[in-house]
Amino acid sequence: MFGSYGLDQVAPIAREIGYQGVALMCRLPHLDLEHPEMSAAKAFHIVRDSGLTVVGLASGLGRPNSFLGEDGAQELDGVRRAVEAANILEAGLLRLWAGPEGASVADGEGLAHAASWYADAAEIASAADVRVTIEVHSIGFASTAQNTCRLLDAINHPNLGVALDTGNMHASTGVVGSTDVQMFGERLFDVHVKDMRDLSSPEGHTLEVDGRYFVHLPMSEGDVRNDDVVVALSEAGYRGWIANESECTWDTWERSVVAARHEFAALQNLIHRSRL
Repeated sequence: MFGSYGLDQVAPIAREIGYQGVALMCRLPHLDLEHPEMSAAKAFHIVRDSGLTVVGLASGLGRPNSFLGEDGAQELDGVRRAVEAANILEAGLLRLWAGPEGASVADGEGLAHAASWYADAAEIASAADVRVTIEVHSIGFASTAQNTCRLLDAINHPNLGVALDTGNMHASTGVVGSTDVQMFGERLFDVHVKDMRDLSSPEGHTLEVDGRYFVHLPMSEGDVRNDDVVVALSEAGYRGWIANESECTWDTWERSVVAARHEFAALQNLIHRSRL
């Protein structure tokens, strides 16, 4: 919600709204992975002085042109820098992409190469007590719950699990709910909730997936079954973070703050109704 604003502006208002933690992006204006130690130390003081926890880091890592050779090695260097930042920030999670566009678990050789790379990334993070998550997304290996589990099975590393993004899952598969939570089980490390509405035509869309169109909306105003997911999390005994990750856009800081208040209240209502 505040991706284009600096942490010195975001952190105090996030705490005032009621948030307990924030996830930071591995890019400016949050962090600079070319200088992970300096930028993470600065961010740490801003966030902690505001009374917040750094939940995790959202990176663009995990989608190199190739998981082999120089491309794969350079991407692992990026993981090392992100882990260095996470360690300074005392952030427990590092989110990776599930491969580039076109990656498929049906490609056995490609899956094996990717699995080896992700296992290396998970081992690097494990040494710093940072858990790695792969986010469900329409692009890459983790396009459905079943495909995500196949990828996790191939990686087979205890320090790597799933970040379930309810909006991404809805857009990729048409529905998200309790079955997905049950399928991931103890490998579900992180959850993001957002909302969108399915459209019958491209007019007004903010997202296209395989010729289907969606518009992002404030929480509880769209078609995503976030209530089913949160109830399933409660029933499963989930104790991880649940993050608001609205992809609506607002043209001013003031409107962004109003939206953040709405998203927080909507998530609190979901949690209260589920007794999580």
